[in-house]
Parts: sequence; structure tokens; C-alpha cells
Amino acid sequence: MSVTGPKVAVLMSVFNDQGYLADAVESILGQTYADFEFLIIDDGSAEPVEGLLKSYGDPRIAIHRQQNMGLTRSLNRGLRLCSGRYVARMDADDVSVPTRLEAQVKELDSDPNLDLVGSSFDVVDASGDLLERKQLITDPLYRLWRLQFHNNYGHGTIMMRKERVMDVGMYDETLSYAQDYDLWSRLSRKGNTKILPQVLYRYRMVNSGPQASVRNYDDQLAAAIRISNRNLLSCNPQLTEEECIEVRALYWKFQRPALSRMGIEAIPATFQGFCTRYALEHEERTHLAERLVEDLRAELLASPAIREEDRTPLLELLRARAGSSVDGL
Repeated sequence: MSVTGPKVAVLMSVFNDQGYLADAVESILGQTYADFEFLIIDDGSAEPVEGLLKSYGDPRIAIHRQQNMGLTRSLNRGLRLCSGRYVARMDADDVSVPTRLEAQVKELDSDPNLDLVGSSFDVVDASGDLLERKQLITDPLYRLWRLQFHNNYGHGTIMMRKERVMDVGMYDETLSYAQDYDLWSRLSRKGNTKILPQVLYRYRMVNSGPQASVRNYDDQLAAAIRISNRNLLSCNPQLTEEECIEVRALYWKFQRPALSRMGIEAIPATFQGFCTRYALEHEERTHLAERLVEDLRAELLASPAIREEDRTPLLELLRARAGSSVDGL
């Protein structure tokens, strides 16, 4: 794809300042990699964020003000406007470490098959103090398998190849929440994503009020469950809604605290469907099956929903149900 102008577009949507915007902007302007445009969508802010942004006097900053449209539509507008070959997401209350863009551009430049590069990240509080370090899954096949169950990327950490994002239809504007999980699910295929193990991003956890937080959390959870159901059904169309819940409990405990016999019995066919969907080769299937067996063994030992005398027979049942087409399971 022929591109003029900067190679990278940093895309950020802003709705009011909330006291953190300056930190976010300065973390981008201070990057060791300088060939970027910083495209900022002011999504109908009531606060004078435009004045703050213009005060930097940096020609790389391009501000686009609009009536409030929400995050999903704002990001799609930004994707259409930006000229960069690569698009790096940035949230208005977070911080990118100085080497972030340089590290991600290096990866995308070196491998034309890569469409998405993320990283591990720190979760910090309002003051910037560390709450938790999120070391994300670096094994690409295992991460793709886990993506069928839950989101395993930090949205703000991502740099993506714009052409491929446009090819898959950008963000789904019918989604107000989990729009990133939906996009990664549509974009991801075998070998086209990467997670850098180093921490290149700081995600700020801000409590904006308990009532709003609970409402948004419920909406986010419901959206993520719908996307996970779609992913699982793409691997195993025979799954019922209840079986999706039970299967998902292997990795995601929000609906069920532990894996049940129903979930265990549905996993082999789901795994085989995943292998077919993503055209896994023999060695890849074996490698992933070994990871899955370890996950299942750990869950069988820990699950209070499974009786002690059932644990060994259930593991044998898994191997029998999988059949000879999945070595190691």
C-alpha cells in the first residue's frame, strides 16, 4: 500500500480532560520514535481540551472536534482520517512508555504477516502508583485459543496494520462496549498477532462513581459474553448457550466459578473445531493440546464442582472424546 506522510498514526479519542490528558499527550510526544501523526478526536468535550492540546504547538497533533458520538464511532472516524500505515491506539488517561512506538514499529516492519502488536502493561491508580502488572500471553497459538473465551489484549497497547483493519470492517459501530474484543476476534488468524513481553503501557484505573461503574461493568460483561459465544460457536456450532457458559468457565469465571462435567465434555469437539477453523498443522495441534491438557488437569484438581472420584475418569474421558485426530489430548 502506497503511503505518504508519517508511517504511524497515534489515534486517541478524548471526552473531557479528567486531569490526566496532559500525561497521556506528553507520553506520546516524548516517544523515541518520531515519525508519527497524533490524531485526536475531541468527542464533544464540555471542558476546554482543545486549548490544552493546541498549547503544545506540536505540528504532529491534529485535532478533530465533533458532537459526541461515543468511542466506537470516534475511533472509526479516526481510522478513516489517519494516513499512517500503522495505527497505534492510545487512551486519554493512560501513559505510553517512551520506547513503545519504536518497539512496535520494529516488529511490524520486520514481519509483513503481522497485523497487530500489543504488549504487557501496568495497571496504575489515579496517582500513577502500580496496582497490578498484566503479563499477557506471548504464545501466539495459545493466545488465539484463549481469545475464543475472553479478551486477552489491552486495547490501548495495540499497534495495528491499518490496511488489514479496514479490510475486516473496522470497529463494529453497533457495539458501545467490547468493541476491541470484537475487532481482535475478526482480525486474528494463525500467526498474525504478537504480544511483546515488556511493559510498554500504563493503564489507569479510575473510579468514576460506583453507580455508573456498576452499570458500565454489566454492559461490558454482556457484550464480551456475546462475542465469546460467537467465537465458541464458530469452533463448535453444536454448543448450546448453557454449554458456552460451562466451557468458558475453564478460563473465565464471571458466569461460573469452576468447570463442570458439562463443560469438560464439550471441550474436545470445541478444540477440534478450533484446529479446523484456523488450519492448525500436526505439530501445532499437538503443542496446543499439551497446553490444554495442563489447563484441564489444573482445573480438575481445583474445581469444587467435580467430585474427587470423578477427576481421573473425566481426564480419561477427555482423551477418549478427542480421538486420534488430536495428539496429546
